[in-house]
Amino acid sequence: MRKIAGLNVIVTGANGGIGSCVCRKLADRGANLALASNDADALASLADELSARTEIISGVVDVSSEADIESFTRRAVERFGAPDCLLNLAGLSIPTKIAELNVADYELMLDVNLKGSLLMSKYFARAVDSERGGLIVNIGSMAAKRANANAPLYCTAKAAVNMLSAGMQQQFKEQNIRVTTLNPGGADTPFWGNRPVNRAKLLRPDDIADVIVFVLECDSRIAFSELNFESFLSL
Repeated sequence: MRKIAGLNVIVTGANGGIGSCVCRKLADRGANLALASNDADALASLADELSARTEIISGVVDVSSEADIESFTRRAVERFGAPDCLLNLAGLSIPTKIAELNVADYELMLDVNLKGSLLMSKYFARAVDSERGGLIVNIGSMAAKRANANAPLYCTAKAAVNMLSAGMQQQFKEQNIRVTTLNPGGADTPFWGNRPVNRAKLLRPDDIADVIVFVLECDSRIAFSELNFESFLSL
């Protein structure tokens, strides 16, 4: 197992239910954190909390904006040096009936879930020290494996994330960059909004954060292409 202390980690969706949980765990282990989010107030609160535990930079980033991503990655490298890990945690689900499809919702879903992971990975790969290597963790979903009548676009976007990760694994291997896709089942986070769901049967954000920390701690000789997991209570 490798130590997380001193690793330079970039996190999108940093103040989300899963993001904030994993950032706290990484801060407690001494990682240097570059926190990105589109929620300025929540991001500022999280950054203020974690700055007492470890080295932090933060920035309001639209993950569909290449200019935002390039600028934020540059700031992270200037502060910490070459990045070691990228956690693409930003995600969005909009329940959609295909017959009533709003194309703007389709574009937003693909922008946040897929384009954001693609662009963040592009600039991360450019900044990695190939001798030291790097790790990208993309968040897919068990929705990529099972169609859902209430969220077909979300299922499509997450299935695309899985395939994108597989392609990046092949391309980035020569740069000594590993790529892992995590496909968790539903988690008890604000992600659901007002949608009816039995939260007692969902994963906790802490569960998913623990899996992410586990992947980061594994020796660089080990490559997890894909990890699928869900609440035992939901089976």
